[in-house]
Amino acid sequence: MKKEKINGLSIIRLYGIGIILLYHIFRKFLPGGFIGVNIMFVLSGFLVTFHLLGEIYESSSLDLGGYYKKRFLRIFPGLFFMLLTISVLAIFINKDYTVDYFDQFLASFSFTTNYYEILSGGSYEAQFVDHLFVHTWFLAIEVHFYLIWPLVINFLYRLMGKAENRIKTFSNYFLLINLALYALTSLLTIGMTLVGGQRSFVYFSDFTRFSSFFMGAMVACFVRRFSFRQIPYKKFTYGLGIIILLMSLGLSYDNDLTYILAFPLVDIMTGLGILTAYSNRRRKEHPMISKAARFTYPIYLIHWPIYVIASGHFGTLTAIILTIIGSSIWVMMEYYIFDPLFVGKKVRIASLGITFDPKAKTRIGTVAVSFAFAFAVAGGVAYASEDMVSLEKDIWVKSLNHDISTIRKDKKSLDELLAKTDKELEGKISQMNITAIGDSIILGPSEYLEENISNLSINAEKSRQLEVGAELIRNMENEGRLGDIVVMALGTNSVEDPYTSLKNIVEALPEGKRLILVTCYDGRYPSPHPVSVAMEKIAKEYDFISLMDWEKESLAHPEYYEGNDQVHFYGHMDAYDAYKNMLNDAIKEALQKNSK
Repeated sequence: MKKEKINGLSIIRLYGIGIILLYHIFRKFLPGGFIGVNIMFVLSGFLVTFHLLGEIYESSSLDLGGYYKKRFLRIFPGLFFMLLTISVLAIFINKDYTVDYFDQFLASFSFTTNYYEILSGGSYEAQFVDHLFVHTWFLAIEVHFYLIWPLVINFLYRLMGKAENRIKTFSNYFLLINLALYALTSLLTIGMTLVGGQRSFVYFSDFTRFSSFFMGAMVACFVRRFSFRQIPYKKFTYGLGIIILLMSLGLSYDNDLTYILAFPLVDIMTGLGILTAYSNRRRKEHPMISKAARFTYPIYLIHWPIYVIASGHFGTLTAIILTIIGSSIWVMMEYYIFDPLFVGKKVRIASLGITFDPKAKTRIGTVAVSFAFAFAVAGGVAYASEDMVSLEKDIWVKSLNHDISTIRKDKKSLDELLAKTDKELEGKISQMNITAIGDSIILGPSEYLEENISNLSINAEKSRQLEVGAELIRNMENEGRLGDIVVMALGTNSVEDPYTSLKNIVEALPEGKRLILVTCYDGRYPSPHPVSVAMEKIAKEYDFISLMDWEKESLAHPEYYEGNDQVHFYGHMDAYDAYKNMLNDAIKEALQKNSK
Protein backbone atom coordinates (compact mmCIF):
# COMPACT_ATOMS: atom_id res chain seq x y z
CA MET A 1 0.00 0.00 0.00
CA LYS A 2 1.40 3.39 -0.97
CA LYS A 3 1.76 5.69 2.00
CA GLU A 4 -0.07 9.01 1.90
CA LYS A 5 2.27 11.97 2.40
CA ILE A 6 1.00 14.69 4.69
CA ASN A 7 2.76 17.98 4.03
CA GLY A 8 3.28 20.05 7.15
CA LEU A 9 4.32 17.24 9.46
CA SER A 10 7.99 17.82 8.66
CA ILE A 11 7.74 21.23 10.34
CA ILE A 12 6.38 19.60 13.49
CA ARG A 13 9.17 17.01 13.45
CA LEU A 14 11.89 19.66 13.00
CA TYR A 15 10.36 21.83 15.71
CA GLY A 16 10.15 18.97 18.22
CA ILE A 17 13.71 17.79 17.60
CA GLY A 18 14.97 21.39 17.59
CA ILE A 19 13.61 22.08 21.09
CA ILE A 20 15.15 18.84 22.37
CA LEU A 21 18.57 19.69 20.90
CA LEU A 22 18.47 23.19 22.40
CA TYR A 23 17.57 21.70 25.78
CA HIS A 24 20.46 19.25 25.64
CA ILE A 25 23.01 21.95 24.85
CA PHE A 26 21.51 25.03 26.57
CA ARG A 27 19.82 23.40 29.56
CA LYS A 28 20.04 26.50 31.77
CA PHE A 29 18.36 28.74 29.21
CA LEU A 30 15.70 26.28 28.04
CA PRO A 31 15.10 24.13 31.16
CA GLY A 32 11.81 22.72 29.88
CA GLY A 33 12.97 21.91 26.34
CA PHE A 34 12.42 18.21 27.02
CA ILE A 35 8.71 18.75 26.23
CA GLY A 36 9.85 18.40 22.62
CA VAL A 37 9.80 14.66 23.42
CA ASN A 38 6.02 14.88 23.87
CA ILE A 39 5.76 16.45 20.43
CA MET A 40 7.73 13.60 18.87
CA PHE A 41 5.77 10.93 20.73
CA VAL A 42 2.41 12.37 19.63
CA LEU A 43 3.69 12.61 16.05
CA SER A 44 4.96 9.00 16.12
CA GLY A 45 1.67 7.76 17.55
CA PHE A 46 -0.20 9.56 14.79
CA LEU A 47 1.95 8.36 11.89
CA VAL A 48 2.09 4.71 12.95
CA THR A 49 -1.64 4.56 13.66
CA PHE A 50 -2.57 6.52 10.54
CA HIS A 51 -0.72 4.11 8.22
CA LEU A 52 -1.82 0.97 10.09
CA LEU A 53 -5.47 2.06 9.95
CA GLY A 54 -5.12 2.87 6.25
CA GLU A 55 -3.78 -0.63 5.60
CA ILE A 56 -6.41 -2.41 7.66
CA TYR A 57 -9.27 -0.36 6.15
CA GLU A 58 -8.03 -1.17 2.65
CA SER A 59 -7.20 -4.86 3.00
CA SER A 60 -8.91 -5.88 6.28
CA SER A 61 -5.57 -7.22 7.55
CA LEU A 62 -2.09 -6.13 8.58
CA ASP A 63 1.18 -7.37 7.14
CA LEU A 64 2.86 -7.58 10.55
CA GLY A 65 6.03 -9.18 9.19
CA GLY A 66 6.50 -6.41 6.66
CA TYR A 67 5.72 -3.76 9.26
CA TYR A 68 8.27 -5.04 11.79
CA LYS A 69 10.93 -5.42 9.11
CA LYS A 70 10.48 -1.83 7.97
CA ARG A 71 10.61 -0.54 11.54
CA PHE A 72 13.77 -2.52 12.28
CA LEU A 73 15.57 -1.35 9.14
CA ARG A 74 14.51 2.22 9.83
CA ILE A 75 15.66 2.32 13.45
CA PHE A 76 18.40 -0.21 14.18
CA PRO A 77 21.19 0.59 11.66
CA GLY A 78 21.57 4.18 12.87
CA LEU A 79 21.51 3.17 16.52
CA PHE A 80 24.11 0.45 15.98
CA PHE A 81 26.41 2.75 13.98
CA MET A 82 26.18 5.33 16.78
CA LEU A 83 27.09 2.71 19.41
CA LEU A 84 30.00 1.51 17.26
CA THR A 85 31.32 5.05 16.70
CA ILE A 86 31.09 6.14 20.33
CA SER A 87 32.66 2.89 21.55
CA VAL A 88 35.72 3.65 19.43
CA LEU A 89 35.83 7.26 20.69
CA ALA A 90 35.41 6.04 24.27
CA ILE A 91 38.87 4.47 24.12
CA PHE A 92 40.43 7.92 24.11
CA ILE A 93 38.20 9.94 26.48
CA ASN A 94 38.18 10.64 30.22
CA LYS A 95 37.37 7.42 32.10
CA ASP A 96 34.67 9.22 34.09
CA TYR A 97 32.48 8.93 30.98
CA THR A 98 32.89 5.17 30.69
CA VAL A 99 31.84 4.12 34.20
CA ASP A 100 29.23 1.33 33.76
CA TYR A 101 29.86 1.67 30.01
CA PHE A 102 28.92 -1.86 28.98
CA ASP A 103 25.65 -1.65 30.94
CA GLN A 104 24.77 1.55 29.09
CA PHE A 105 25.82 -0.01 25.77
CA LEU A 106 23.62 -3.09 26.29
CA ALA A 107 20.66 -1.00 27.46
CA SER A 108 20.83 1.09 24.28
CA PHE A 109 21.39 -1.94 22.06
CA SER A 110 18.36 -3.73 23.55
CA PHE A 111 16.11 -0.64 23.62
CA THR A 112 15.80 -0.68 27.42
CA THR A 113 17.62 2.54 28.32
CA ASN A 114 14.48 4.02 29.88
CA TYR A 115 14.35 1.22 32.45
CA TYR A 116 18.13 1.34 32.96
CA GLU A 117 17.77 5.02 33.88
CA ILE A 118 14.81 4.28 36.18
CA LEU A 119 16.77 1.58 38.04
CA SER A 120 19.85 3.81 38.33
CA GLY A 121 17.76 6.84 39.33
CA GLY A 122 19.21 8.77 36.40
CA SER A 123 18.17 11.65 34.16
CA TYR A 124 19.84 14.36 32.10
CA GLU A 125 20.25 16.29 35.34
CA ALA A 126 20.98 13.74 38.05
CA GLN A 127 24.43 12.29 37.35
CA PHE A 128 27.84 13.61 38.36
CA VAL A 129 28.79 12.87 34.72
CA ASP A 130 26.21 12.56 31.93
CA HIS A 131 25.58 9.07 30.57
CA LEU A 132 26.69 8.88 26.94
CA PHE A 133 23.57 6.99 25.85
CA VAL A 134 20.90 8.43 28.17
CA HIS A 135 19.18 10.03 25.15
CA THR A 136 18.28 6.59 23.73
CA TRP A 137 15.54 6.29 26.39
CA PHE A 138 13.40 8.24 23.91
CA LEU A 139 14.06 5.63 21.23
CA ALA A 140 13.42 2.75 23.64
CA ILE A 141 9.88 3.95 24.40
CA GLU A 142 9.14 4.48 20.70
CA VAL A 143 10.27 0.92 19.90
CA HIS A 144 8.14 -0.51 22.72
CA PHE A 145 5.11 1.27 21.25
CA TYR A 146 5.95 0.15 17.71
CA LEU A 147 6.14 -3.47 18.90
CA ILE A 148 2.85 -3.49 20.80
CA TRP A 149 0.56 -1.18 18.85
CA PRO A 150 0.02 -3.12 15.58
CA LEU A 151 -0.85 -6.21 17.64
CA VAL A 152 -3.44 -4.19 19.57
CA ILE A 153 -4.96 -2.76 16.40
CA ASN A 154 -5.03 -6.15 14.69
CA PHE A 155 -6.63 -7.79 17.75
CA LEU A 156 -9.31 -5.11 18.11
CA TYR A 157 -10.17 -5.21 14.41
CA ARG A 158 -10.53 -9.00 14.44
CA LEU A 159 -12.67 -8.68 17.55
CA MET A 160 -15.25 -6.85 15.44
CA GLY A 161 -15.74 -10.05 13.44
CA LYS A 162 -18.28 -9.64 10.67
CA ALA A 163 -20.14 -6.81 12.33
CA GLU A 164 -22.25 -4.59 10.09
CA ASN A 165 -20.31 -1.47 9.10
CA ARG A 166 -17.23 -3.13 10.53
CA ILE A 167 -14.86 -0.27 9.79
CA LYS A 168 -17.20 2.32 11.30
CA THR A 169 -17.84 0.20 14.40
CA PHE A 170 -14.13 -0.50 14.83
CA SER A 171 -13.24 3.18 14.42
CA ASN A 172 -15.75 4.27 17.07
CA TYR A 173 -14.55 1.69 19.59
CA PHE A 174 -10.90 2.36 18.75
CA LEU A 175 -11.37 6.09 19.35
CA LEU A 176 -13.01 5.47 22.73
CA ILE A 177 -10.32 2.96 23.76
CA ASN A 178 -7.59 5.46 22.92
CA LEU A 179 -9.38 8.14 24.92
CA ALA A 180 -9.59 5.78 27.91
CA LEU A 181 -5.92 4.78 27.58
CA TYR A 182 -4.88 8.42 27.35
CA ALA A 183 -6.89 9.31 30.44
CA LEU A 184 -5.51 6.31 32.37
CA THR A 185 -1.84 6.96 31.58
CA SER A 186 -2.19 10.71 32.15
CA LEU A 187 -3.87 10.15 35.51
CA LEU A 188 -1.03 7.78 36.46
CA THR A 189 1.49 10.53 35.64
CA ILE A 190 -0.46 13.15 37.60
CA GLY A 191 -1.13 10.82 40.54
CA MET A 192 2.49 9.72 40.91
CA THR A 193 3.60 13.35 40.73
CA LEU A 194 1.14 14.44 43.42
CA VAL A 195 2.13 11.66 45.84
CA GLY A 196 5.85 12.25 45.28
CA GLY A 197 6.52 9.08 43.27
CA GLN A 198 9.95 8.37 41.82
CA ARG A 199 10.54 11.18 39.33
CA SER A 200 12.67 9.06 37.01
CA PHE A 201 9.78 6.53 36.72
CA VAL A 202 7.32 9.30 35.86
CA TYR A 203 9.71 10.69 33.25
CA PHE A 204 11.07 7.50 31.67
CA SER A 205 8.37 4.84 32.04
CA ASP A 206 6.29 3.38 29.20
CA PHE A 207 3.27 3.42 31.53
CA THR A 208 3.35 7.20 31.82
CA ARG A 209 4.89 8.20 28.48
CA PHE A 210 2.56 6.14 26.28
CA SER A 211 -0.08 8.82 26.89
CA SER A 212 1.43 11.00 24.15
CA PHE A 213 1.29 8.12 21.66
CA PHE A 214 -2.37 7.55 22.52
CA MET A 215 -3.08 11.22 21.79
CA GLY A 216 -1.46 10.81 18.37
CA ALA A 217 -3.46 7.62 17.77
CA MET A 218 -6.71 9.44 18.62
CA VAL A 219 -5.90 12.14 16.09
CA ALA A 220 -5.10 9.49 13.44
CA CYS A 221 -8.40 7.71 14.05
CA PHE A 222 -10.26 11.01 13.97
CA VAL A 223 -8.88 12.09 10.58
CA ARG A 224 -9.54 8.59 9.15
CA ARG A 225 -13.08 8.56 10.50
CA PHE A 226 -14.31 12.13 10.11
CA SER A 227 -14.02 15.01 7.68
CA PHE A 228 -13.50 18.55 8.95
CA ARG A 229 -12.92 22.05 7.68
CA GLN A 230 -9.56 23.42 6.74
CA ILE A 231 -7.79 25.08 9.68
CA PRO A 232 -5.83 28.32 9.08
CA TYR A 233 -2.29 26.98 8.77
CA LYS A 234 0.00 29.85 9.75
CA LYS A 235 -2.18 31.18 12.57
CA PHE A 236 -2.46 27.81 14.32
CA THR A 237 1.02 26.45 13.57
CA TYR A 238 2.94 29.56 14.59
CA GLY A 239 0.66 30.23 17.56
CA LEU A 240 1.05 26.73 18.98
CA GLY A 241 4.80 26.81 18.38
CA ILE A 242 5.21 30.07 20.30
CA ILE A 243 3.12 28.82 23.24
CA ILE A 244 5.14 25.60 23.52
CA LEU A 245 8.42 27.55 23.31
CA LEU A 246 7.29 29.86 26.14
CA MET A 247 6.33 26.84 28.22
CA SER A 248 9.77 25.30 27.68
CA LEU A 249 11.36 28.49 29.03
CA GLY A 250 9.44 28.30 32.29
CA LEU A 251 9.26 24.57 33.04
CA SER A 252 11.85 22.28 34.60
CA TYR A 253 12.46 18.59 35.29
CA ASP A 254 11.70 18.99 39.01
CA ASN A 255 8.61 21.20 38.64
CA ASP A 256 5.43 19.23 39.43
CA LEU A 257 3.42 21.42 37.05
CA THR A 258 5.49 20.00 34.19
CA TYR A 259 3.88 16.60 34.64
CA ILE A 260 0.48 17.66 35.98
CA LEU A 261 -0.32 20.38 33.46
CA ALA A 262 2.35 20.89 30.79
CA PHE A 263 2.57 17.32 29.46
CA PRO A 264 -1.19 17.07 28.70
CA LEU A 265 -1.24 20.59 27.24
CA VAL A 266 1.69 19.88 24.91
CA ASP A 267 0.02 16.61 23.82
CA ILE A 268 -3.21 18.44 23.01
CA MET A 269 -1.45 21.30 21.22
CA THR A 270 0.62 18.87 19.15
CA GLY A 271 -2.58 17.02 18.25
CA LEU A 272 -4.08 20.32 17.09
CA GLY A 273 -0.92 21.02 15.11
CA ILE A 274 -1.25 17.66 13.34
CA LEU A 275 -4.93 18.34 12.58
CA THR A 276 -3.89 21.69 11.13
CA ALA A 277 -1.22 20.06 8.96
CA TYR A 278 -3.62 17.33 7.81
CA SER A 279 -6.31 19.85 6.82
CA ASN A 280 -3.62 21.58 4.72
CA ARG A 281 -1.90 18.37 3.56
CA ARG A 282 -1.76 19.46 -0.07
CA ARG A 283 -0.04 22.70 0.86
CA LYS A 284 3.41 22.86 -0.74
CA GLU A 285 6.32 22.15 1.59
CA HIS A 286 9.70 23.71 0.95
CA PRO A 287 12.13 21.03 -0.36
CA MET A 288 14.74 22.04 2.24
CA ILE A 289 12.28 21.35 5.06
CA SER A 290 11.47 17.89 3.71
CA LYS A 291 15.17 17.11 3.27
CA ALA A 292 16.12 18.39 6.73
CA ALA A 293 13.36 16.30 8.32
CA ARG A 294 14.96 13.13 6.88
CA PHE A 295 18.10 13.80 8.91
CA THR A 296 16.41 14.39 12.28
CA TYR A 297 16.80 10.77 13.42
CA PRO A 298 20.57 10.45 12.81
CA ILE A 299 21.14 13.97 14.18
CA TYR A 300 19.31 13.04 17.36
CA LEU A 301 21.29 9.81 17.71
CA ILE A 302 24.77 11.33 17.51
CA HIS A 303 24.56 14.89 18.83
CA TRP A 304 24.29 14.00 22.53
CA PRO A 305 27.30 11.70 23.01
CA ILE A 306 29.52 13.96 20.93
CA TYR A 307 28.45 17.02 22.92
CA VAL A 308 28.93 15.23 26.27
CA ILE A 309 32.45 14.17 25.28
CA ALA A 310 33.37 17.56 23.81
CA SER A 311 31.97 19.57 26.73
CA GLY A 312 33.97 17.43 29.14
CA HIS A 313 37.24 18.45 27.47
CA PHE A 314 36.56 21.94 26.06
CA GLY A 315 34.62 25.13 26.78
CA THR A 316 30.96 25.46 25.79
CA LEU A 317 31.50 27.32 22.50
CA THR A 318 34.23 24.94 21.31
CA ALA A 319 32.10 21.96 22.35
CA ILE A 320 29.14 23.26 20.33
CA ILE A 321 31.31 23.82 17.24
CA LEU A 322 32.83 20.34 17.54
CA THR A 323 29.37 18.85 18.02
CA ILE A 324 28.08 20.52 14.85
CA ILE A 325 31.09 19.45 12.78
CA GLY A 326 31.30 15.92 14.21
CA SER A 327 27.56 15.33 13.96
CA SER A 328 27.43 16.57 10.37
CA ILE A 329 30.23 14.23 9.27
CA TRP A 330 28.71 11.27 11.12
CA VAL A 331 25.19 11.90 9.75
CA MET A 332 26.46 11.92 6.18
CA MET A 333 28.37 8.67 6.75
CA GLU A 334 25.37 7.00 8.38
CA TYR A 335 22.79 8.21 5.88
CA TYR A 336 24.73 7.69 2.66
CA ILE A 337 27.02 4.75 3.50
CA PHE A 338 26.26 2.65 6.59
CA ASP A 339 22.46 2.65 6.38
CA PRO A 340 22.29 1.61 2.67
CA LEU A 341 24.99 -1.01 3.29
CA PHE A 342 23.05 -2.46 6.22
CA VAL A 343 19.61 -2.58 4.54
CA GLY A 344 20.86 -3.87 1.20
CA LYS A 345 20.66 -0.79 -1.03
CA LYS A 346 23.20 0.68 -3.39
CA VAL A 347 25.60 3.14 -1.81
CA ARG A 348 25.45 6.39 -3.78
CA ILE A 349 27.24 9.64 -3.03
CA ALA A 350 26.25 11.76 -6.01
CA SER A 351 28.32 14.82 -5.04
CA LEU A 352 31.49 12.69 -5.04
CA GLY A 353 30.45 10.50 -7.97
CA ILE A 354 30.69 7.36 -5.80
CA THR A 355 28.42 4.35 -6.40
CA PHE A 356 28.96 0.78 -5.27
CA ASP A 357 26.71 -2.21 -4.69
CA PRO A 358 28.54 -4.95 -2.74
CA LYS A 359 27.33 -8.55 -2.92
CA ALA A 360 25.10 -9.98 -0.20
CA LYS A 361 27.97 -12.00 1.34
CA THR A 362 30.11 -8.88 1.57
CA ARG A 363 27.27 -6.97 3.25
CA ILE A 364 26.55 -9.73 5.76
CA GLY A 365 30.23 -10.16 6.50
CA THR A 366 30.73 -6.43 7.01
CA VAL A 367 27.76 -6.18 9.36
CA ALA A 368 28.82 -9.31 11.30
CA VAL A 369 32.36 -8.01 11.73
CA SER A 370 30.96 -4.63 12.82
CA PHE A 371 28.82 -6.34 15.46
CA ALA A 372 31.74 -8.35 16.81
CA PHE A 373 34.03 -5.34 16.77
CA ALA A 374 31.49 -3.08 18.53
CA PHE A 375 30.90 -5.56 21.36
CA ALA A 376 34.61 -6.26 21.72
CA VAL A 377 35.47 -2.56 21.93
CA ALA A 378 32.58 -1.84 24.33
CA GLY A 379 33.72 -4.70 26.53
CA GLY A 380 37.32 -3.49 26.43
CA VAL A 381 36.30 0.07 27.31
CA ALA A 382 34.24 -1.22 30.24
CA TYR A 383 37.10 -3.42 31.43
CA ALA A 384 39.54 -0.50 31.40
CA SER A 385 37.11 1.86 33.15
CA GLU A 386 36.87 2.79 36.79
CA ASP A 387 34.05 1.50 38.99
CA MET A 388 33.07 4.98 40.05
CA VAL A 389 33.19 8.55 38.71
CA SER A 390 36.19 10.37 40.21
CA LEU A 391 34.07 13.03 41.90
CA GLU A 392 31.74 10.40 43.37
CA LYS A 393 34.78 8.42 44.53
CA ASP A 394 36.14 11.55 46.18
CA ILE A 395 32.86 11.96 48.04
CA TRP A 396 33.00 8.38 49.29
CA VAL A 397 36.61 8.83 50.43
CA LYS A 398 35.68 12.04 52.23
CA SER A 399 32.71 10.27 53.80
CA LEU A 400 34.91 7.40 55.00
CA ASN A 401 37.53 9.76 56.40
CA HIS A 402 34.78 11.73 58.10
CA ASP A 403 33.37 8.57 59.70
CA ILE A 404 36.84 7.64 60.96
CA SER A 405 37.30 11.16 62.34
CA THR A 406 33.90 11.00 64.07
CA ILE A 407 34.77 7.66 65.70
CA ARG A 408 38.04 9.08 66.99
CA LYS A 409 36.29 12.16 68.38
CA ASP A 410 33.61 10.07 70.05
CA LYS A 411 36.29 7.90 71.69
CA LYS A 412 38.19 10.98 72.83
CA SER A 413 35.03 12.54 74.24
CA LEU A 414 34.18 9.34 76.10
CA ASP A 415 37.69 9.12 77.57
CA GLU A 416 37.50 12.74 78.68
CA LEU A 417 34.05 12.25 80.14
CA LEU A 418 35.18 9.28 82.22
CA ALA A 419 38.35 11.05 83.38
CA LYS A 420 36.88 14.40 84.38
CA THR A 421 35.52 15.24 87.82
CA ASP A 422 32.00 16.52 88.34
CA LYS A 423 33.38 20.04 88.50
CA GLU A 424 35.17 19.68 85.17
CA LEU A 425 32.01 18.18 83.62
CA GLU A 426 29.98 21.19 84.72
CA GLY A 427 32.58 23.43 83.12
CA LYS A 428 32.37 21.43 79.89
CA ILE A 429 28.58 21.73 79.76
CA SER A 430 28.83 25.49 80.26
CA GLN A 431 30.82 25.86 77.06
CA MET A 432 29.06 26.59 73.79
CA ASN A 433 29.11 23.60 71.39
CA ILE A 434 28.13 23.73 67.71
CA THR A 435 26.69 20.85 65.69
CA ALA A 436 26.50 20.98 61.88
CA ILE A 437 24.20 18.49 60.14
CA GLY A 438 24.81 18.19 56.39
CA ASP A 439 25.11 16.17 53.20
CA SER A 440 27.97 15.60 50.72
CA ILE A 441 28.34 19.38 50.18
CA ILE A 442 29.90 19.87 53.62
CA LEU A 443 31.81 16.57 53.60
CA GLY A 444 34.60 18.02 51.46
CA PRO A 445 35.54 20.91 53.77
CA SER A 446 34.50 19.10 56.99
CA GLU A 447 38.03 18.54 58.34
CA TYR A 448 39.06 22.09 57.47
CA LEU A 449 35.98 23.59 59.17
CA GLU A 450 36.35 21.51 62.34
CA GLU A 451 40.01 22.50 62.62
CA ASN A 452 39.27 26.21 62.20
CA ILE A 453 36.01 26.72 64.11
CA SER A 454 36.11 26.09 67.86
CA ASN A 455 33.83 23.40 69.27
CA LEU A 456 32.37 22.57 65.83
CA SER A 457 31.33 18.97 65.23
CA ILE A 458 30.05 17.96 61.78
CA ASN A 459 27.63 15.11 61.14
CA ALA A 460 27.43 14.68 57.35
CA GLU A 461 26.54 11.90 54.95
CA LYS A 462 26.34 11.50 51.15
CA SER A 463 22.87 11.93 49.56
CA ARG A 464 21.26 12.88 52.90
CA GLN A 465 17.90 14.58 52.41
CA LEU A 466 16.38 17.58 54.19
CA GLU A 467 13.44 15.41 55.23
CA VAL A 468 15.59 13.46 57.74
CA GLY A 469 16.83 16.61 59.51
CA ALA A 470 14.19 16.57 62.27
CA GLU A 471 14.81 12.91 63.07
CA LEU A 472 18.59 13.49 63.24
CA ILE A 473 18.11 16.35 65.71
CA ARG A 474 15.95 14.17 67.97
CA ASN A 475 18.39 11.25 67.82
CA MET A 476 21.44 13.39 68.53
CA GLU A 477 19.66 15.11 71.42
CA ASN A 478 18.73 11.75 72.92
CA GLU A 479 22.35 10.63 72.59
CA GLY A 480 23.63 13.85 74.18
CA ARG A 481 25.53 14.85 71.04
CA LEU A 482 23.51 17.90 69.96
CA GLY A 483 25.28 21.22 70.38
CA ASP A 484 23.90 24.50 71.71
CA ILE A 485 23.84 25.84 68.16
CA VAL A 486 22.58 23.60 65.35
CA VAL A 487 23.73 24.35 61.78
CA MET A 488 21.40 22.77 59.20
CA ALA A 489 23.31 22.39 55.91
CA LEU A 490 20.80 20.16 54.11
CA GLY A 491 18.46 20.75 51.19
CA THR A 492 20.28 20.00 47.94
CA ASN A 493 18.74 16.51 47.93
CA SER A 494 15.29 17.66 49.08
CA VAL A 495 12.39 15.64 47.62
CA GLU A 496 9.32 16.77 49.56
CA ASP A 497 7.97 20.27 50.26
CA PRO A 498 10.98 22.07 51.83
CA TYR A 499 8.91 24.40 54.01
CA THR A 500 7.17 21.44 55.67
CA SER A 501 10.52 19.72 56.25
CA LEU A 502 11.98 22.90 57.78
CA LYS A 503 8.91 23.31 59.99
CA ASN A 504 9.49 19.77 61.29
CA ILE A 505 13.14 20.66 62.02
CA VAL A 506 12.08 23.76 63.99
CA GLU A 507 9.60 21.69 66.02
CA ALA A 508 12.24 19.01 66.71
CA LEU A 509 14.81 21.56 67.92
CA PRO A 510 14.97 21.33 71.75
CA GLU A 511 14.37 24.38 73.90
CA GLY A 512 17.45 26.40 74.73
CA LYS A 513 19.01 25.76 71.28
CA ARG A 514 19.67 28.11 68.39
CA LEU A 515 19.37 27.22 64.68
CA ILE A 516 21.41 28.32 61.64
CA LEU A 517 20.06 27.48 58.16
CA VAL A 518 22.54 27.32 55.25
CA THR A 519 20.94 28.14 51.89
CA CYS A 520 21.43 25.73 48.96
CA TYR A 521 23.24 26.28 45.68
CA ASP A 522 22.83 24.05 42.61
CA GLY A 523 24.35 25.58 39.48
CA ARG A 524 22.49 23.11 37.24
CA TYR A 525 19.16 24.85 37.89
CA PRO A 526 17.84 28.40 37.90
CA SER A 527 18.18 30.43 41.13
CA PRO A 528 16.87 30.91 43.74
CA HIS A 529 16.85 27.31 44.96
CA PRO A 530 13.35 26.38 46.30
CA VAL A 531 14.87 25.23 49.61
CA SER A 532 16.65 28.59 49.98
CA VAL A 533 13.34 30.39 49.45
CA ALA A 534 11.71 28.26 52.15
CA MET A 535 14.65 28.90 54.52
CA GLU A 536 14.35 32.68 54.10
CA LYS A 537 10.65 32.48 54.78
CA ILE A 538 10.91 30.40 57.96
CA ALA A 539 13.89 32.42 59.29
CA LYS A 540 11.62 35.49 59.42
CA GLU A 541 9.07 33.61 61.51
CA TYR A 542 11.35 32.65 64.44
CA ASP A 543 13.78 34.84 66.39
CA PHE A 544 16.11 31.92 67.23
CA ILE A 545 16.90 31.16 63.54
CA SER A 546 19.83 32.74 61.67
CA LEU A 547 20.52 32.48 57.95
CA MET A 548 23.85 31.77 56.23
CA ASP A 549 23.23 32.72 52.59
CA TRP A 550 25.68 30.37 50.82
CA GLU A 551 23.63 30.49 47.62
CA LYS A 552 24.18 34.26 47.29
CA GLU A 553 27.92 33.79 47.87
CA SER A 554 28.08 31.01 45.26
CA LEU A 555 26.24 33.05 42.63
CA ALA A 556 28.81 35.81 43.12
CA HIS A 557 31.72 33.35 42.83
CA PRO A 558 31.14 30.71 40.12
CA GLU A 559 34.89 29.96 40.23
CA TYR A 560 34.25 27.96 43.43
CA TYR A 561 32.76 25.22 41.27
CA GLU A 562 35.22 25.05 38.38
CA GLY A 563 36.12 21.45 37.58
CA ASN A 564 33.27 20.09 39.72
CA ASP A 565 29.58 19.34 39.10
CA GLN A 566 28.17 22.82 39.92
CA VAL A 567 27.02 21.50 43.31
CA HIS A 568 30.19 20.55 45.23
CA PHE A 569 33.24 22.80 45.69
CA TYR A 570 35.82 20.20 46.69
CA GLY A 571 39.45 21.29 46.56
CA HIS A 572 38.78 25.04 46.24
CA MET A 573 40.46 26.60 49.29
CA ASP A 574 38.98 30.00 48.50
CA ALA A 575 35.52 28.41 48.81
CA TYR A 576 36.53 26.66 52.05
CA ASP A 577 37.69 30.00 53.53
CA ALA A 578 34.50 31.75 52.44
CA TYR A 579 32.35 29.01 53.95
CA LYS A 580 34.31 29.15 57.23
CA ASN A 581 34.06 32.96 57.47
CA MET A 582 30.34 32.97 56.71
CA LEU A 583 29.71 30.23 59.27
CA ASN A 584 31.68 32.15 61.93
CA ASP A 585 29.62 35.26 61.21
CA ALA A 586 26.39 33.25 61.40
CA ILE A 587 27.45 31.79 64.79
CA LYS A 588 28.17 35.30 66.16
CA GLU A 589 24.76 36.44 64.91
CA ALA A 590 23.07 33.42 66.48
CA LEU A 591 24.67 34.14 69.87
CA GLN A 592 23.16 37.63 69.81
CA LYS A 593 19.68 36.15 69.30
CA ASN A 594 17.37 34.44 71.75
CA SER A 595 17.44 30.67 72.10
CA LYS A 596 14.29 28.64 71.50
